[in-house]
Amino acid sequence: MRITNNMLSRNLLRNLETAQGRMDELQNQMSTGHRISKPSDDPVGIENALRMKTNIAMVEQWTNNVNEALGYMNTTDSIMGEMTSMLQRVRELAIQGASDTTPPDARAGIAQEVRQLAEQLRVVANTKIGTKYIFSGTKTDQEPMPTSTGWLGNSDPVNFQVGNNVTVNISVDGQDLFTNETGGTVNGKGLFTNSSFSGVLDDLAIALETDDTAGISATLDDLDQNLDKVQQLRAGLGARINRMTAISEQLDATVYNLEQNLSDIQDADMAKTIVDFKNQENVFRAALSVGAQIIQPSLVDFMK
Repeated sequence: MRITNNMLSRNLLRNLETAQGRMDELQNQMSTGHRISKPSDDPVGIENALRMKTNIAMVEQWTNNVNEALGYMNTTDSIMGEMTSMLQRVRELAIQGASDTTPPDARAGIAQEVRQLAEQLRVVANTKIGTKYIFSGTKTDQEPMPTSTGWLGNSDPVNFQVGNNVTVNISVDGQDLFTNETGGTVNGKGLFTNSSFSGVLDDLAIALETDDTAGISATLDDLDQNLDKVQQLRAGLGARINRMTAISEQLDATVYNLEQNLSDIQDADMAKTIVDFKNQENVFRAALSVGAQIIQPSLVDFMK
């Protein structure tokens, strides 16, 4: 077969274009840091990368849920700590008021402090995080204990999804905590009742105001049971906080591993890519040099 100058030129151009195409591909990898930029680069790899990205997005959403839940639960735990301090103060006042050495005027002053603490506990019952009432159950937009009526929340748990088919209740049953009217283990009177604000705190204040030492002493058992109820619910919340913290650490590790796997699939080996680019650049320059020698002068050049 006769080899013409046109054939040599076409072959040279084709080889140069191939070399330039490879250089462009390597240069794109260096600029983006990714080995795969389109499906044709690696069909199997791009499928695996997309699956990894979907998994990462899902785990990151669970992580966001965990972070929000921990903020919600830690605030609830802090509020319950304040409740414990207030109830311990109420108990101290009840013991003081039950003493025979306490004069009636002093009991009247103690009653005023008890009523103030009762009002503050009602305020605590209406605590909000953002726009959500934390003790209202799933009725988070409903103030559970308004001033004009009884308990308006419910006892339904507030569940957050923090994993594949994994949900955790992040709430405390406010109705059980403040009224003891949801079938809980406490048999004594609650801090408040479900229909009005009368309850152990109201009974204590009335007994103090009427100088009824027997009635004051009778409230001590109810106060102790309410304190036990707060500690019991707080312990359960603490256990769930510990679990949520462990889940958070696990999700962080999962995201790290998934991102590492994704990097292995789609990211370019920069050192290798730079070396390959320099080699391809040398090949391109060599092709240009050799091509200039291969294409010999034609008959037309000699006719000039």
